[in-house]
Amino acid sequence: MEQGALDYEYAPATEADRAEVRQALATYFYPEEPLTLAHRDGPFVTEDDMENALSFLAQGTTILARTAANGELVGVSIGGPSAHEISVPITTRKLADIVAFLEMLDVRAYGFARSSSAYHVHTLAVHPAHRAHSIGRRLMEEQIALVRARWPAFATITVETTGPGSGRLMGRIGLRETGRLSFADYRDAAGDQVFLGAGEVVAWEMKL
Repeated sequence: MEQGALDYEYAPATEADRAEVRQALATYFYPEEPLTLAHRDGPFVTEDDMENALSFLAQGTTILARTAANGELVGVSIGGPSAHEISVPITTRKLADIVAFLEMLDVRAYGFARSSSAYHVHTLAVHPAHRAHSIGRRLMEEQIALVRARWPAFATITVETTGPGSGRLMGRIGLRETGRLSFADYRDAAGDQVFLGAGEVVAWEMKL
């Protein structure tokens, strides 16, 4: 029988879920994440990047999707206040470049870096075997509900997408595109392309 939306359960993650979340990110987020894959230093995820993603467990802003039948972790979304996006020391050139790329996108999208009154969704990942069951949409809806409940004074929620599928999802749930930055447009001080290939990242925003 094909699984449907009611076959999944959604709940905030805790520190007890750290190992499972790490495995999920390593298995079906970073291996498909274009900024990670396209960087000139290689397609691997750096430890500072992974630890920064896991640091949001302490904020209670990581939402998990599990199968109702056996509790398998099949989806992860990670968000948090924009003022706390980097919670660990940046120790690699790769993460520094990713952060700088996203800051440049912010300036292109908003004219300045995202304000402290914004909530940003950093990660949205669904296991390949469980896609096309509205898990990504539900994880985003859970993030929106969380920020409205915990930070009612926040003015906006922001997201970046790297593919047409995730872009369509953001449009369907009410976000609007605010800007985009191609890999070719981001270069280092010597003029060399840092992220190889023809990809791009799109910024989205929802007023709360």
